[in-house]
Amino acid sequence: MPVEQRSFLFLQGPLSPFFYELGRALRTAGCAAHRVNFCGGDVFYWPYGHTHCWRGHTYEWPQWVAGLMTAHKITDLVLMGDWRPLHHEAVWLARQRDMRVWVFEEGYLRPGYVTLEEGGVNAYSPLPQTPQAVRLRAAQLKDAELALPSCAPNPMLGRVLKTAWNHIANVLLWPFFFRYRTHRPYCIGKELLGLVPRYLTRKRRRWHGLAVTRQLLRRRVPFYFMPLQLDADAQVRRHSPFTGMLECMAQVVTNFARNAPKDAFLVFKNHPLDNGLRNYRRYMRSLARATGCSERLRFVEEVNYTSLCHRARAVVLCNSTLGISALRMGKAVYCLGQSIYAMPGLAVNAAQMPLDQFWNEPTVPDVGLLEDFLRVLRHDALVPGNFYSPSGVRDAVHASLERMGISPGKSA
Repeated sequence: MPVEQRSFLFLQGPLSPFFYELGRALRTAGCAAHRVNFCGGDVFYWPYGHTHCWRGHTYEWPQWVAGLMTAHKITDLVLMGDWRPLHHEAVWLARQRDMRVWVFEEGYLRPGYVTLEEGGVNAYSPLPQTPQAVRLRAAQLKDAELALPSCAPNPMLGRVLKTAWNHIANVLLWPFFFRYRTHRPYCIGKELLGLVPRYLTRKRRRWHGLAVTRQLLRRRVPFYFMPLQLDADAQVRRHSPFTGMLECMAQVVTNFARNAPKDAFLVFKNHPLDNGLRNYRRYMRSLARATGCSERLRFVEEVNYTSLCHRARAVVLCNSTLGISALRMGKAVYCLGQSIYAMPGLAVNAAQMPLDQFWNEPTVPDVGLLEDFLRVLRHDALVPGNFYSPSGVRDAVHASLERMGISPGKSA
């Protein structure tokens, strides 16, 4: 299709100007680009230029967005997270109309990349799902075609500030978007009840985490490592058998107590962006007393993921992208949920081996298959850059245009 005939519709994106800059670049290249703003934060990050404000009732959304698609001859739908409310319906309508659907997410590999796939991400990803398909696809790719990571900085402070501006804009424009409900399970007011105490106790938690880590490494005890995910993570709530991380922890601890070697420890690490509304440490202690393994469970925060992962006997997780990092370190990984890397030769899942058996027979990844899998990721699913720093946004915009088949004078 000629570039000038392509018309892009943007729904919600990351909490940054990334979608706005990508839309500007598309218009410069000769395409049309429209944006639906759902809340004040959306307006803040895409304030003008072909915007359409959605303020209606959920029941009216399918007809409204379908009308928008027809009126502006939309050919491509662009969004962040294909699981968000209202995104689901828009994706299904887009497929009914044979539109191309472009889905962004945080990078499967970090830092230096963001995820961009056509059709879906995570459990909805079109990536090959068997070792044979991975190897076949990797053999088709040339080294020059693989995306190299961006060197752009991506400081946590910048991300936090952009998130804060989003919430401020939501409050200021709430009367205009009074029907808006975030895709997250908690409103910002409730999240602050947990975030403020976490901020005030960060130094104490850091020292505790370092002390536990030093003790484990000094004693050279065998331990398994479980990094926790955010309780609101769609990976957990939609692509796993759990409704949240508490259920996941309960299954792992009870199974560990019954089946793991009796001299081994299990170390939980909290997510660095956890909002503090779930007291995972307290819950772990309750599970430990209930299962009789209090001496063998540990909980840490504010410590380096890599140092613990390197020394762990194996890694058990729900379906975090940290599983890919662990595989790259040569660690055996057990995935309790659905994930793009859970297949024979990479991470073990229930279809391959029960968790009961994994504690005693951890299976390390096939190095050759892992290299092929990473080749496929870098070509088919990742683009260099990030959503939050100016240079990272520029890199991601440029690479996204190429992935979408857009460049001056080029048809796709």
